[in-house]
Amino acid sequence: MHDTLVKPVDSIVEFLSKAGPKPDFAVVLGSGVQVLDQLHNSRSYMYKEVFGIGPSVEGHTGSLTIGQLSAEPSPVVAIFRGRFHLYEGHDWSVVTLPTQVVTTWGIPKLLLTNAAGGLNKSFSVGDLMVVTHYRDHLNPKLKAERGLLDQLRMQPESCENGFSKQIQQVGKRLESEGLRPLQAGTYAALLGPSYETLAEIEMLRRMKADAVGMSTVPELLTARGTGTEAAAISVITNVWNDQPMGGHEEVLEASREASQRLNTLLKHLVNETSS
Repeated sequence: MHDTLVKPVDSIVEFLSKAGPKPDFAVVLGSGVQVLDQLHNSRSYMYKEVFGIGPSVEGHTGSLTIGQLSAEPSPVVAIFRGRFHLYEGHDWSVVTLPTQVVTTWGIPKLLLTNAAGGLNKSFSVGDLMVVTHYRDHLNPKLKAERGLLDQLRMQPESCENGFSKQIQQVGKRLESEGLRPLQAGTYAALLGPSYETLAEIEMLRRMKADAVGMSTVPELLTARGTGTEAAAISVITNVWNDQPMGGHEEVLEASREASQRLNTLLKHLVNETSS
């Protein structure tokens, strides 16, 4: 890949800081997820302009928009539309680049979203799952320190914090306004880019994973211990039901359908966490 073209994080933050105020809230969007399209007083950049490179996966537009929720004084939000993946050939530092910018800039809240396959049979297509635990099969350091069998025996890691609990509380309140109840569970991060076989799905279910994807864990780990509180929501785009999961087009379509619910949730979260 072209990771040698990536700009230093400090220079990226300096570039963005000169153009406007620091955001109160940042969001990274996964495959096909579309939210907060109508920001006010906004400025937009393509990833290549900001980072030096752009994503290569369909459904990741590779743009950054910073703006307000309304024309009146309101929270400033940074929307990263797309991400980089290890399966594209990038290393860990590039995959976590948007998160590094968020933490270095000192943005207080970061919401990571992803499109994920549902492993929990009680889930439905279009559900939003707050990630409370994760299973990490991406971290090269972990792979070097532990063999596959040790990784399988490991219990899921908790990533719950005040922000993830707040998301669940806001979702519960919005149920009275018709929002589909939020799910909560364990996200398994695999390298990809191929989708899982039925045997792999069964293995992940036995490992107590509720959803599976190819991202997000590197970003959660990068934000940990910084001044940025990060949480993640998976958009369940297909559900294991004794049949092979669909392809990328199905993922994108399900993401688009769930985006409206996520958009409602996000607006409440931004206003509440920035007040």
